[in-house]
This record gives sequence, structure tokens and C-alpha cells, in this order.
Amino acid sequence: MIRISSRRMCRLILSIVSFLMFGVHAAQASETNIRVTDLAERTVILSHPAKRIILGESRYLFALSILNPDHPLDNIVGMLADLQSIDPGTYQQYQQRFPEIDDIPRVGHTSADSFSVEKVLSLNADLAIFGVEGHGPGARNAQLIDQLERAGVTVLFIDFRNDPLVNTVKSMRLLGHVLGQNTRADAFVEYYQAQLDRVVKPLAIAMAKHPQHSPAVFLHSRVGLQDLCCETMARGMMAAFLDNVGGQNIAKERVPGSAGILNLEYLLTEQPDIYIATAIGAAQNLEADAANQPPYIVLGAGVSRSDAQASFQRAIKESALGSLTAVRNGHAYAIWHHFYNTPLNIAAVQVFAKWLYPQTFADLDPHATLETLYQRFQPVPLNGTYWVELDTKAGRS
Repeated sequence: MIRISSRRMCRLILSIVSFLMFGVHAAQASETNIRVTDLAERTVILSHPAKRIILGESRYLFALSILNPDHPLDNIVGMLADLQSIDPGTYQQYQQRFPEIDDIPRVGHTSADSFSVEKVLSLNADLAIFGVEGHGPGARNAQLIDQLERAGVTVLFIDFRNDPLVNTVKSMRLLGHVLGQNTRADAFVEYYQAQLDRVVKPLAIAMAKHPQHSPAVFLHSRVGLQDLCCETMARGMMAAFLDNVGGQNIAKERVPGSAGILNLEYLLTEQPDIYIATAIGAAQNLEADAANQPPYIVLGAGVSRSDAQASFQRAIKESALGSLTAVRNGHAYAIWHHFYNTPLNIAAVQVFAKWLYPQTFADLDPHATLETLYQRFQPVPLNGTYWVELDTKAGRS
């Protein structure tokens, strides 16, 4: 018979208890891990909601603000500079409400090539939020992703660009999980889906009862950015909005990728029923020397309807697109380009529906939808013009 002293027995018991407690804590830690599959189909695991975040595109502030509208910048330790340079109107709104936005370190400019891994690692980030594709690092930047994850920075991919009407909901739910804001994410998703149904369901009913001609649409992207006529979107981005409302995108059969060029001769031959331009100009462009400014269409934060209309008139005049039948017949419209990269895109979908099928959607009010999105889910007020119809009478005066 083996005898064990009381002292050794106590040590043994303590060891066993410690071992068991370690196992319990390990199991609890495992159970509390946040585990999701991102939109690059990668398994992403966090031990706790992210507290130090890198934004691969600072335009994702729209999404983060939905989850934390009172303090959207609190956990952001670094971001690309795209919002300030590409959408200065919105940046100025944030700057006025949250002056500390200027103090957030920039980890790059407006491209993946400018993204600084070294800068990110110096900021002790625990999560980097990237788009599957876009201005910042994407899913194809395997080496960069590997560098970050080896250094302990978890990478999460979201998407408002490639398949926006499917992936906006998925992206917001992912962000809700990793940031510990599921309730806010669910509230947004509920509103978003209800507003999408206001397009999808009436359109399906109308098509079933009275099959109608799908309008041929030319989607003119980033008007004024280059002299060459005319950049367009064929797949994803705003082309996906067009697909969702049953529009016939005339670029789809001519452009093999997501974006490309259709020349003016082709447009004059095909003569789309509807012309939609995307506007990359901002209020700040109006403050500069107009004579030296490209013919941007100006829309977005801080832009009046009259200024938007004047910029649209100028862009049409300088591009020679006034000869399009759609323009002459009063079926020419412009919309804020950056809808394609934010979860506020549902307002743009409703606008497209109303432009293509005005009778079916006579009672739909996209402006009210956008107002609600800002009132419920954004930290800054809706203040500006985000779409406009070309005033053909003004053009002939």
C-alpha cells in the first residue's frame, strides 16, 4: 500500500484542480471565439470583438457608422486616404462632426500598391477590413494578407462592389459579428431588405401581369475623368443595380469584364432608351477655378440641386452626348458614383427602378429612403443632392 503525505496529497489535489480549471477556461475561450466565413470564403477567427481596426478603404466608414453612429471612429487606428481624396464632401461632413478624423494615421492613398504593411504593424491593429476588390488591398493580394496574419492582424473581406445586392447584407452581418454589434447590424438588414422588397416584389408582379419592354440603358461611369468616350460598367457595381431592376445594359455584350469603354459611334448606333451618368465631382470642385476643372458632374454632400443641374448640363455639352435620343427625349439622369461602394446602395436601386419604370414605381420615394438611412444609421445629416434629372429645357435656352 502506497502512503501519501497530507502535504503531497494537497499538492496533488491542487494540481488536478488547476488542470481542470485550465481545461474549463480553455473550453470557455474556445466557445466565446468569434468565428465567421468572410466574402473571400476564408474562415476568420477572433478571440474577442475587434478593438483596433484598419480600414482598407476609408469609405467603409459608411458601414461602420451604421454599427456605431455616435462614435464611428473610436476603434479605427488606421485607414486608406480614399474618402478624403475621392469623396471630399462626405469627408468634410465627418470632419465637422468628428475633428479627430484628421488624426487617424493613413496607411496608404487610394490603391493597394500604396498600402503600407509596415505602418499597419506599427499600429498594433487586431483586424484589417478589406474589400474583395476595390481601391485598397483585395483578395488577390495573398502575400500582403499573409504578412498581416503572420504578424497577428486578422483580415476580414467584405463586399459592396462585386455583388452588392447580395453581399451588402452578408457584409453588414459579418461586421456586426466581428465588432460585437449584431443588434445594430440586424436592424439595418431588416430595413435594407424591406426597401429592396419594395422594388423586387412590385416589379415581379408587373412583369407577370404585363410583360413589358426592358429599357436599354447606357451607364456612363465617372463622367469627366478622362477625355475618351465613354467609360461604362457592365457587371457588378452599379451595373448590378441595373440588373436588379430589369434594365438592359447595352455594355454587357460588348464589355467582357466589369468595366470598359463604349465609343460614341456605338452609342449613336445603338441609341439607348435611357442614359445614366455617375458623378464623381464634389462640392469642392465648385470652389475651384471652374475654367480649369474637368467636366465632372457634381453630386453628393453639400451640393445644391441647381449646382448639380448646371454641372450635368456642362458635362453633356462638352461630351457631345446631347445627340443621344435618350438625352433629347428627357431620359437622361445622373447619380452619385459612390453609392456603388456603400451599404446605402438601396436608395440608388430605388432611384433606378423609378427612372426605368415610372408608372410602376410612381409611389416609391427614394429620397425618403435615403433620409431614413441617414436619420437611423448615419452620424451626419443628409445634406446634399445625390441624383438629378437633366433639365432639357435649360439645355435649349
